[in-house]
Amino acid sequence: MMRRLWPFVVGSVALGLDAYVVAGLLPSVASSLGAWEATVGLGVAAFTGSYAVAGPLLAGRAGQRSRRSLVTALLVFTVANLATALSPTVGVFLGARVVAGAAAGVYSPLSSAVAAKLVGQERRGRAVALVLAGLAVGTVFGVPIGLALAQRWGWRAAILLIVAIGGAALAGIALRGGELPAIPASSPADRLRSIARPKNLLTVTVTLLTGVASLGLYTYLTVVLSAGSLASHQSMAIWFWGLGGAVGALGIGPLVDRFDPLRLSAVILTGLVCALFGMTQGHAAGVTVASLFVWGMCGWASLAPQQHALLQANPADGATAVAANASANYLGSALGAAIGSLLVAAHAAPAVLCGSAAAVAALALLCQVVRQRMSSKA
Repeated sequence: MMRRLWPFVVGSVALGLDAYVVAGLLPSVASSLGAWEATVGLGVAAFTGSYAVAGPLLAGRAGQRSRRSLVTALLVFTVANLATALSPTVGVFLGARVVAGAAAGVYSPLSSAVAAKLVGQERRGRAVALVLAGLAVGTVFGVPIGLALAQRWGWRAAILLIVAIGGAALAGIALRGGELPAIPASSPADRLRSIARPKNLLTVTVTLLTGVASLGLYTYLTVVLSAGSLASHQSMAIWFWGLGGAVGALGIGPLVDRFDPLRLSAVILTGLVCALFGMTQGHAAGVTVASLFVWGMCGWASLAPQQHALLQANPADGATAVAANASANYLGSALGAAIGSLLVAAHAAPAVLCGSAAAVAALALLCQVVRQRMSSKA
């Protein structure tokens, strides 16, 4: 299966790296372009915001000609990142981030939907999980590598790494023989109604809240760790989170094919709530390490069951539903980071940050239970 899907996975690695590496490059970019860090920081919001808007609006129509749409999206994504790396001014930098985010918003949900169509029904969960695992690999392992390149050769080298990975995915899809399966699409009005269906809306809400809790708190992980027993071992602690993320992202596929994705999501969210609550015990090194691993594992395993459930529930417009869910994940990350910024500015203790994230995850779990009961009554 990997031989058939590797270009989609590599493309997701590039997206995962692009979404989060810029945050670590803010001081270098600001100094290089002669701008305020706050202004350069808008590049993160520009990427995620453009992604969130473009996905639901364009992914449905793009699915009618999957191969051409995926090639075009990756080409635009790669060229936009090349423009980012060569930016002479902060205006060009921000504009390139908007374009890259829009292309990513088309590519990500469409690649998941196409991957699911390329395999048999019994392996669709694994196919979707494998493509989504690329996002985790790009974030967990790509970001540290990108930052290491930036330290040695400057921030532009980190962006050029994204260009290289995106180019590899583009070549893999462009040179692939045969046509890719079309993804059913509907009219804009029908797509809006599809997203607004109670079951779909609740699923997307769960993803949004999970993004707020998990990815939002991750933005301030160093703040949390700096006040605990692992303050002098932060790099090692972050790798435990990353290791858990890799296990969750790569291991969830077979479980999605074997178990009901709605029940599986409830189990994953229960683990996430426990892990985030465990992070409030920063003075206990063993508890913190275990919580970091489970947090990473459950956080990165949470998206695949939701995507699979949406594809099952929306056979006529799976790309739009999946796009809305992926957008909710990015919006949740941005919203969580914004809320965390307010808490940090108010000098909230790390335990308050983690406890707040645990509360949001508990709300996501409650919504998931309601969603599960809606299906059982249908």
